[in-house]
Amino acid sequence: MTATSGPPHRTSGSSPAPETPAAPGAALTEQAPPPTPAEVPRNRAADRAAVKAFRPRRVVPAVITAALMTVIGVLTAVETISALLGRPVRWVPYDRMLGWASSTPWSDPRVMLGASVVTALGLLLVLLALVPGRPRFIPARTGDPDLVIGVQRRGFTRSLAHAARQVQGVDHARVRLHGTTAQVTAGSHLRDTTGLAEAVRLAVADRIAAIAPVDDYPVRVNLRGR
Repeated sequence: MTATSGPPHRTSGSSPAPETPAAPGAALTEQAPPPTPAEVPRNRAADRAAVKAFRPRRVVPAVITAALMTVIGVLTAVETISALLGRPVRWVPYDRMLGWASSTPWSDPRVMLGASVVTALGLLLVLLALVPGRPRFIPARTGDPDLVIGVQRRGFTRSLAHAARQVQGVDHARVRLHGTTAQVTAGSHLRDTTGLAEAVRLAVADRIAAIAPVDDYPVRVNLRGR
């Protein structure tokens, strides 16, 4: 009597047959790569929230204006209340000021000078309040209004300069921001720098896309060769 051949039955508790070990990183290549920051979709609400969160505050002009208004308000209140009580403190010599104003014509140079100074100070405070200051952080896109991310300006420019220095043939590079323009100044020891400026521009543009700032930053390259 002959026994028929067949696959051996696996008994309970027996370990499975050893599998061929996969190469390092093989499992990662089978998965979809995570989205890069450049693929973050634009969301107007999220962009507005980021810009508002990192908008520079005009602290110094606000403090000066508030202090001046407080001093003027306190003086006016003290003078008014003391005059109503019949005991004016006269911290402000308004009697002499009123007499001088009533006897001085508008064409007097002193009046014109005083009016010009007051007008200039008022316009300066208005301009300081309206013109945006230099932001300390650059808002980045997140696609979520509740998630706000900002990059320091110095860290942003250093990252762009590092990307420029990674281009073969570039010895040193520096990046400065002029508004929303990234100005790259790079140096090379090569005599023939054909196409090098474009390579630097593309490298810096790729780094900007990876950081994904809310504003667009066009890149300008100033290449200095031998």
